[in-house]
Amino acid sequence: MSEMRYFVHQPGGILRRYVREILWVHSERPRVQVLLPETTLTLVLRQSGSAAMRNETLPNAIISGLQQRTRFIEHAANSSLVIVRFTEVGAPTILQDRADLLYNRTAPLDSVLPPREIDHIQNVLTSTRKLQKHFMAVERFLGSRIRTRNGIIQQDISPQIEAAAQMIRSTQGRSSIAAIARHAAMSQSALERHFRVAVGATPKKLSRLARLQHVCRLWDKGKSLTEISFEAGYCDQSHMVRDFRLFTGTSPEEFFRTAPSHNLPIFSN
Repeated sequence: MSEMRYFVHQPGGILRRYVREILWVHSERPRVQVLLPETTLTLVLRQSGSAAMRNETLPNAIISGLQQRTRFIEHAANSSLVIVRFTEVGAPTILQDRADLLYNRTAPLDSVLPPREIDHIQNVLTSTRKLQKHFMAVERFLGSRIRTRNGIIQQDISPQIEAAAQMIRSTQGRSSIAAIARHAAMSQSALERHFRVAVGATPKKLSRLARLQHVCRLWDKGKSLTEISFEAGYCDQSHMVRDFRLFTGTSPEEFFRTAPSHNLPIFSN
């Protein structure tokens, strides 16, 4: 048996607009995971084992907002967890709260959702060993959070903000804020204000996060730093290295040479 196993599930139907993917991860041995900042909020339900960040044990159910810096998570042996990656605009509908309130925070899930709902889904996850049933249970849990009245979803996604977030994602953060505002048919000030509430950060910050992810993908493909800086839209290599240091505290070469396993890949685009 390998030391770490993971499976991915992409939800369908109405949930697809709010949740990009659900992952199940199991590690046999203790491991340190480097969490690069992502473009989406993340919900984690731990089934077994434990985890710590900055020498503090994490709750078994957490919600993590968009982050400013790379974080290190220490997983104990025989750890299993379910990770929910929202779409860039999907979290507020599920959480029924503003995404920006979680910016640069990792909080207990019961500070956002009712404890009884969390207890129920965790009991379901621990009572069965079949992964497909895990994924189905998590889908039901998330779907039940989408409140409707007469078939209309309350606190639903703004199509304009969704279009802006999709543009940032599809262009890997290379579009100007003015171009994003035009694409969303909004003024820049209105875009900034509504985007931050729905996504959890400003369009500029999300663009930088999207570009960071693109840099990592290009590195994993074997590109040189010169090629990466050009393809990622930086004016030069030094600009890319400075940007990378702001998130990780080190250069791309040093980071990828010395860092333990980092984020699992994002399987869907």
